[in-house]
Amino acid sequence: MNPSIPRTALFVLAASAALSARAQDDDAPEPLGLRFRLTGRVQFNLKASFVDAQVPLSGAAGQFADGYVLLGSNTSASTNAGAVTANPGAVTWNWGYQRADQVSGNELTLSRYDQVPRVGNLDGSGGSTAYGGELWAMYELYSFRSFWKRTGHWGVEAGYGFTTFDASASGAASGTATRNQSVYSLGGIVPPSPGYQGGYYGPVPGGPVAPVLDFAPVRSTSVLAAGRNSLDAAVSTDLHSIKFGPWVELPLSDRWTLGLGAGYCTVYGQADLRFTESTTFTGNPGEFAAATQNLSVKASREDWRPGFYARGLVDFALTPSWSVFVGGDIQSNSDLQFSSQGRGARIQLGSVFGAMAGVQFKF
Repeated sequence: MNPSIPRTALFVLAASAALSARAQDDDAPEPLGLRFRLTGRVQFNLKASFVDAQVPLSGAAGQFADGYVLLGSNTSASTNAGAVTANPGAVTWNWGYQRADQVSGNELTLSRYDQVPRVGNLDGSGGSTAYGGELWAMYELYSFRSFWKRTGHWGVEAGYGFTTFDASASGAASGTATRNQSVYSLGGIVPPSPGYQGGYYGPVPGGPVAPVLDFAPVRSTSVLAAGRNSLDAAVSTDLHSIKFGPWVELPLSDRWTLGLGAGYCTVYGQADLRFTESTTFTGNPGEFAAATQNLSVKASREDWRPGFYARGLVDFALTPSWSVFVGGDIQSNSDLQFSSQGRGARIQLGSVFGAMAGVQFKF
């Protein structure tokens, strides 16, 4: 046998194996890789509202803005048609007051203000549209044959985004307020220091003596005055978002691809609430001095708010490594709420829509 024949056969087999391997490589999915996205994003439907967070004063008898005189365990009481009332001449140790100027001689004066005009809840303006950016890192876990034998990809992605927005509101309310005032006899006792708060059960055995007060007032008066309340409020908010979830990329042509993603989103909100509020009265301004207010308040809140996101985009390849894209997304997180001195802010983060555009680089 001609020794060149086996050598020729071996050469042909080796060449065939090489060509076969080349053909298989041509059909194989693209290798896994890492890619980055830099995105500009416009958000819609961000909302802020300002809420009246003042706790209303109880309308029960004996409750005042600067103290209280209520039934105690030592108070003689009778039942009349289901209502518990004190007998004439009863005393109680369930009383308290706040300021030194409420005591004059042998008398204690307690006051409350009802129907005081007050601006209620307001919707903020100016915060519906906000601008920000995002940086994404995406890792391909698997490549697969998709439409028309083109290569699709899926993997996991993580992104950080930043958005800031402001909102403000103002309002005014007018009405007629009532100052209700009652004067109680101290019965010759030396009252405890201002800020004193007695309890229903009185002194604890072995503890200090609890002073008693006449349950019924010596006299009571009501005074009316016209009042006006005005409010200017604003909130500034920085939102830092972190997103993580799976993604898939489906080729539409040699250059165009459709990308989809969804997953967990948490937002770290940093909000500053500022408001100025004034309440003024005419007719009886002296009697309403304690109800007159001029406030200038700043309060802050920082917190994480959980939620989710879903996005879709269309990508156009400029080179094998670089591409540009446009798309949209939806993001929904729980609201951020906080208050200070009777006023509050609510940052509404649910159902926020976004439009995005940017550039992608892949290795």
